[in-house]
Amino acid sequence: MIAMMIAMIPEPLIVLLLAIAIDLILGEPPARVHPVVLIGRLIGTLKKRARPTRAWGTGVALLVILSTAGAGHLLIAAGDMVDFVGLSLGIFVSAYLLKSTIAIRCLLETSSEIGRLVENDFEGAKKLLPALVSRNPNGLTGTQATSAVIESLSENYVDTVVSPLFYYLLFSPIGLGVEAALAYKAINTLDSMLGYKTEELKNLGFASAKLDDLANWVPARLSLPIIAAARPSRAGQALKIALRDHAATPSPNSGWPMAAAAGALGIRLEKPGVYVVGEGGAEPSTRDLAPALRLVGTAIALTVTVSALVLLL
Repeated sequence: MIAMMIAMIPEPLIVLLLAIAIDLILGEPPARVHPVVLIGRLIGTLKKRARPTRAWGTGVALLVILSTAGAGHLLIAAGDMVDFVGLSLGIFVSAYLLKSTIAIRCLLETSSEIGRLVENDFEGAKKLLPALVSRNPNGLTGTQATSAVIESLSENYVDTVVSPLFYYLLFSPIGLGVEAALAYKAINTLDSMLGYKTEELKNLGFASAKLDDLANWVPARLSLPIIAAARPSRAGQALKIALRDHAATPSPNSGWPMAAAAGALGIRLEKPGVYVVGEGGAEPSTRDLAPALRLVGTAIALTVTVSALVLLL
């Protein structure tokens, strides 16, 4: 009976639900078997051998993306040849690989822990901040550190939830949903490792940075109505501030979820000397961290629910 009920559920939905369950229950897998860590090692190896030119950077990006998606496809195909507890092992392989592109538990727990330290152990918080934000934590005030946590929480909501699920949904109808999510994660990892505007990487990382901008363009804008819906009482302000301030950030995408969160929370977010979103809002304090976590947690729940409904239809 249970097998018959499972057989009635679309396979992409089973994979999604298993992936979310793995993420929430088990968290991140060990580094030695984490697909994203393996992607990072491949990028690191290729970086050492590549010349600092845009042509080489484009080649590195394409090789990493195609290798990642191709390896995922082969692993799933191999799993499909084996039965496991009445299901194809490929479903469990797919769920594991999809989970590797999503980091719900890690994002919320890391943000919560840093927020707690900002209030109780500021020096400890500054040591942990680089795990969440790219800026130098030295010299940050408590207000600026709190802002950094909320900014990163909202921006990473797109990178670790909306974007991978967007590509999973988009390509699932042709049986390549997991491969598409992996390709996105490869692009995102390439950008995080190569997409910096330093003398060493400005050319080698050019293609990676542009691909990341392109890959996140739609998901970043989709995050706006979801964040607004996550706090209905301030949905109007979330939409207003996002439409007003989304272009304040150097990235064409990160301003959308950041500004939406600022509007939903009624606060001002700032990266000193770079951008301000939510001008006119209150200065963020550690009291805003719990509402920010609830906001993003609710947005994540809405994202997963809508994704499941799309796959069910």
